[in-house]
This record gives sequence, C-alpha cells and structure tokens, in this order.
Amino acid sequence: MKNSGYFIAVMMAIIGLMMLMAAEPLIQVLVIVLGIAALIEGVFILTSIMPMSSERAFKIECVVRAAISFVIGLLCIIVPLRMATFAWQVMIYTFAIYALVSAILEILIVWRLHSEGFPVKRLVIEIISTFALALLLFMLPSSFGFTLIKIGGVVMILAGVSTGFLVYKNRDIIVESVEVKDAE
Repeated sequence: MKNSGYFIAVMMAIIGLMMLMAAEPLIQVLVIVLGIAALIEGVFILTSIMPMSSERAFKIECVVRAAISFVIGLLCIIVPLRMATFAWQVMIYTFAIYALVSAILEILIVWRLHSEGFPVKRLVIEIISTFALALLLFMLPSSFGFTLIKIGGVVMILAGVSTGFLVYKNRDIIVESVEVKDAE
C-alpha cells in the first residue's frame, strides 16, 4: 500500500488524458450512466416511495413517474450505442424534459407525503436540484459537453500531477540508525 498514492496519481493523469483525447466516447458513457441512474430511480420509486401511501392518486403518480424513468433510462442506454454524434444533443434535451416532468410529479408526491406526516425535507431539496439541473441542461449548447469534458480532463491531469507531487513530498523518510547517548 506504500505506493498506492503514486498509482492513484498516475490513474488520475491517465483518466485526464482520456478525457482530452476521447471526449465523444466518454460522453456516450456518461449518457449511458445517466440512463442506468434513471432506471434505478424508477425501481426506487416503485419499491420505496409508492408503498408509503395507500391513496390511488398517489400510486398513479408514482407509476407515471417510474414509467417515465424507465423510458428515459432505456433511451439513454440505447441511443448512444446506435448514434454516437447525435446522442449528446438529443439526450441532453430528453433528460432536461425528463427532469422537469419528474420534478413536477415529485411535487405532487411530496405534497401527499407531507400531508400524511412523512418528513419531506430531502425530497424538497431533490425537487429544487432537479429543476436547476433541467434549466442548466436546456441552456447547454451541443459543443458544451465536449468542452466540459476537456476542461475536466485538464483538471484531472493537474490533480494527478499534484497528487503525485504531494505523495513524493510526504513520503516516509527512513533513518538507518540513530545512536542515543545519555548526557551525564
């Protein structure tokens, strides 16, 4: 484990170089990861949030939100694998629309949970962040994703170099033998 700091520094620099040289495949992977996250959210809504209330309207809202999550998740997984260049722009707008619809439906869900006495502070924060994400996604131009990935690559390279320097600077200094004499 002594050299793990150097390993982490080198891996950070390699990931940074990959981000600089292969931004398009990295964006495809990110869109796929967002799709997987949407699928997981759909499952979470059906298994954890829907059982919280017995109201029919609440259950319908949960099913609609979960279904939208599943559709968007599948689109985010399938589209990047089929169309590389077109994937970023289509998926960014699709995900932005999904975020808006999801946040609106979550407002209804949170309202019902709050009226039944459940704590909803975390869910309110999630709604605000989802609206902010949707607005950000609508404002992004298509080239911004590539620019953002390349900036992230430069930051990763700098972080890798800095980590390597700090690991080297803070390495253990081994002293061979020290002789201690009592002063009398």
